[in-house]
Amino acid sequence: MPRVEQHPELPYWLALRRAGLGSTNFALLLARFGSIEAAWGASAELLASAGLEAQYLRAVAKAKQAYDGERELALMAKHGAHALTWLDEAYPASLRDTPRRPRVLSVGGPPGPQSEQAVAVGGPRHVTPYGRQAAEHFCSVLAQSGVAIVSGLARGVDAIAHRVALENGAPTVAVLAGGIDQVYPRENAGLAERIVENGCLVSEYPVGIPARRDYFPRRNRILSGLARAALLVEAGEGSGALHTANWAFEQGRDVFAIPGSIFSRQSYGTNQLIRENTAKLVATPEQLCQELNLIATGAPSTVAMPMEAQPALFERRPAGEPKPAPSTIDHPLLRWLAQGPLHIDEIARNAGLPIAEVSGALQILELEGRVRPAGPMTYAIA
Repeated sequence: MPRVEQHPELPYWLALRRAGLGSTNFALLLARFGSIEAAWGASAELLASAGLEAQYLRAVAKAKQAYDGERELALMAKHGAHALTWLDEAYPASLRDTPRRPRVLSVGGPPGPQSEQAVAVGGPRHVTPYGRQAAEHFCSVLAQSGVAIVSGLARGVDAIAHRVALENGAPTVAVLAGGIDQVYPRENAGLAERIVENGCLVSEYPVGIPARRDYFPRRNRILSGLARAALLVEAGEGSGALHTANWAFEQGRDVFAIPGSIFSRQSYGTNQLIRENTAKLVATPEQLCQELNLIATGAPSTVAMPMEAQPALFERRPAGEPKPAPSTIDHPLLRWLAQGPLHIDEIARNAGLPIAEVSGALQILELEGRVRPAGPMTYAIA
């Protein structure tokens, strides 16, 4: 990990973070005292005159009695982390310019990417086979294009996004809803260790603070803030991925959504965003890459994709240049439909594949306009 110069006022920022002061209070103190060090040394009366509420005055007074700056820095070093205030040059510029920016970021690994280099990927913990396949498909293309993948290290789509990025040698950023040492769920601790080798872990919370339910929606503003755009793979009603979309809207980021089955509860949120025209529909990775001004270069993917040929790597395409022609490679399932419509059970039996895998492949083929429904659970070539 490259050495990051410590801001001389960092111990005071960390102290007031421990006291529970958020970005609004930090801004108040900076406006009144000119520096956080001066605010730390101010009396309770002066802090109150700056606009600090009683509960925070008590928290600061308690912190002044118990806080040990050297111990805090040692704890961070023990876990291979460093801290960035929004005054630091290494603090991600894309995040610094957002509303409710984190006052301090704890980073395990190099500082996070800038918005031109990253896409935030969100989706449910309980992902469907279709969602899993779509996440792998899209993330593999993004990773091979040199785009960093930002996600939340949760089960389901988050873990898939990080794993695919690592498998393709692309940087990935995991934003935690607790301290940098508090990986949740614990089953993803090994994945977190791999991420630090080719990316970073990020948190706005001090070391030792466990993840809490109410921290997850708030951490999503960091996900979208670090990224150029947000991609929603699946999102049920009330899904956390919708929080990411809302933060992205507020921060002026583009939001893209992969459409899903009308019969799947996990597709309710993404389909609703598309219907409301608040998220852009992307049915293929090529469409997303075109929106991001990227085009194919022809190298194959390293992620196994059973439903079609591997996606190509992408490079930036100058504005106004024609879009690449669609792929003409036949999908293996299409040959079973060449003679006429077939029920999904017949297709799976003929192809010797699990129903779940065939269902996911058919949904993607339908989104691409290559097959069409021809009756209940029956498909034909479009």
